Amino acid sequence: MSQTGATLQLTNPALRTNAAPFPGTFSPGQDDRYPGLIVLLSNTPGQPGDAGFQGPGTNLANLFNVTGVGHVEGDSTEIWDTWIIGAPNWLGQTTIYVAIAADLNGDGIYNDAPNIVVDANGDGEINEFDLRAFGLASKVTIRQFYVNP
Repeated sequence: MSQTGATLQLTNPALRTNAAPFPGTFSPGQDDRYPGLIVLLSNTPGQPGDAGFQGPGTNLANLFNVTGVGHVEGDSTEIWDTWIIGAPNWLGQTTIYVAIAADLNGDGIYNDAPNIVVDANGDGEINEFDLRAFGLASKVTIRQFYVNP
């Protein structure tokens, strides 16, 4: 896990925020427990410059509340990172983009995810192109889903 920068976490926006046994923060931006993870939703609210959520470029990785090791074999480690959903947010059709940031600072650890992914090509959308322009160590996983109110 050391090369991923990931550490265990069990947290949520209420009772377990920064609480034992595996404290972590809970807010938009780079995940304090998995700092290389980038998670974007196409319908994240907000506008650039707003406090908190700043639109579809907002990295939502730090809203994940359970991080752990799924499987270790040789030099390969599977990291599980998931949400415990307490309320319906982002209702309707959305696209999720998930990737791991490249080792941009050269410290040998994949811990360089941004708080905000910028619209690199200026097309008004934040998507796979913008993630690749930022710099990645992984492929981009893209899934569409629908949240029913």
